Amino acid sequence: MTNSASSDHLQHLRDRAGHELASALDRIPFRRAHVLILVLVAVGTLVNAIEEYDVGLAAPLIASQWSLSNAQVGLLTTVTFAGMAIGSLIAGVTGDRYGRRITMMYTLALYTVGALAAAFSPNFVWLLVARFVVGIGLGGELSTGITLVAELMPTKFRGAAVATVNVAGGGLGIFASSALGALMLGPLQETLGGPTVAWRWLLGVLAVPALLVLAYRWFLPESPRFLLVDGQVDEANKVLTRLAANRLRPLPGMPTTRYIDAVEGARLPRQRVRLKEVFQGRLARNTVVIWVVAAMTFGAQVTVTVFMPTVLVSRGLDVSTSLVYTMIINVGGLVGAVLASIFGYWFKRRVVLGYGSAVAVVVAIVFATSPMVLVFGGLLQLMFILLNTTTFIWATELYPTRIRAFGTGAMVTVLLLSASLVPLLAGVIVDAAGTVGLFVLVGAMYVIMAVAVGFGPETQGRSLEE
Repeated sequence: MTNSASSDHLQHLRDRAGHELASALDRIPFRRAHVLILVLVAVGTLVNAIEEYDVGLAAPLIASQWSLSNAQVGLLTTVTFAGMAIGSLIAGVTGDRYGRRITMMYTLALYTVGALAAAFSPNFVWLLVARFVVGIGLGGELSTGITLVAELMPTKFRGAAVATVNVAGGGLGIFASSALGALMLGPLQETLGGPTVAWRWLLGVLAVPALLVLAYRWFLPESPRFLLVDGQVDEANKVLTRLAANRLRPLPGMPTTRYIDAVEGARLPRQRVRLKEVFQGRLARNTVVIWVVAAMTFGAQVTVTVFMPTVLVSRGLDVSTSLVYTMIINVGGLVGAVLASIFGYWFKRRVVLGYGSAVAVVVAIVFATSPMVLVFGGLLQLMFILLNTTTFIWATELYPTRIRAFGTGAMVTVLLLSASLVPLLAGVIVDAAGTVGLFVLVGAMYVIMAVAVGFGPETQGRSLEE
C-alpha cells in the first residue's frame, strides 16, 4: 500500500470513528449525568462571572480611597480582560494538547490565587498585577468550559446546554455579582471594616470555590471527542459507557461497551496548533465573522456593566443605591440567558444574532436618554446576555475537534481583548463627553455586529463532526 493510500485509509478509519462517536452521543439519553456535568461547569462559570465584575462594583470605593480617575477605573477592567485574553489562548493550546478537564482544573486554581492577592493589595499597581493573574485563570476556564460542554452533549441539546452554562455565568453570575456587591458594600460594609476594607472582602471571598478543583478531579469526565483524537479509544468508550449508565463515576467491575470500533493509540498526528490555521481554507470566513461578532457584543456588554454604577451615580444616586439598581438591572441578564437557552434549541444562530443586535442598538439609544433606567437598563442587559450566549454557542460549532478548543479559545481571546480595550476607551469618552457618548459607542458596535453576522454559516442542528 502506498503512503498516500495508507494515509487515506487511516483518515477513513478516523472519520468512521468520529461518526460512531457522534452517533453514540446522540443515542445516549439526556439524563441526570448530563445535568450534573452542566452543573459542575456552570458553577465554575458562575464564580468566573462574579470574579469578572466584582472589581467594577468595588470601583467607586477604590477610586475614592486611591483618588483614581475614570480612565484608571477602566484600566482595572482592561488588565483583567487582557489577562483573560492571554489565559484563553493558553488554555486553547493546552486543552487541545493535554485535555479539557485538566485545563479546567488549573485555570480555577490560578484565578483563586489571584483573588487572594487582589484582596491584600497595598496599592493600585499591586491590584493591577493581581487582577491580571485573575484574568489568566478566568479566560482559560471560560473557553474550556463551553468547549467541554459542547463536546459532551447530544447534537439536539448542544445549543441549549451551552446556553444553560451561560445562564449561570452571564445571567445568574452577573446578577449574583451585583447582589453580592450590594450586600457587602452596603449593609455589611461597616461590619466588614468600613469602605476602605469591605471592597477587599468582596475581591477575596471568591477564593473559597477553589474546592471545585476536587469536584472536577473526581466527577468531571474528559471529552470523548478529545480522547478519540488523542488515540485514547478505550477511555472514550469508558466515558460513553458511564454516560449511558447515567453515571459520572464507574461502578466496580462495570463492563465497557465498545461504541467506537477503532485501534487504541491510532491518534491524529500531534501537531503544533498555530493561529494561522483558523485562517486557512473554509475556516477563514468563520474565524473573521466570529471574531468581529464576539468583539462587538462582549466589548459592549462588559463596558456598560463595568460603568453601570458610575452611570447611575452620575444621574444623582449614591453608591449604595446605585449598586442596588445595578443588581435589579442585572435581572434582565438572567432573563436573557434563559431566553438564549430556549432560542438555542428552537432558532437559527444567525437569526438570533442578526435581529438581536438591531434591537440592542435601539435599546442602547433609549437607555442613554430615558429616565426609566431600571426598565431600559434591564432590557439592555437582557440583550447583552442573549447575544453573548448565542455567540458562544455558534463559536463551538465552527471548528473541528482537533482545533476546537484552540479555535474557541482564540475567539475568546479576541472578545476579551475587546473587553479590555473598550472600557478604557469608554472611560476616556465618559470623561470627555459624558455617559451619552458611552451609549453612542455601544450602538455603533452593534451595527457592525449586525453586518458581520450575515457573512457567517448557519450551524443549528448539525453534528460537530459535520
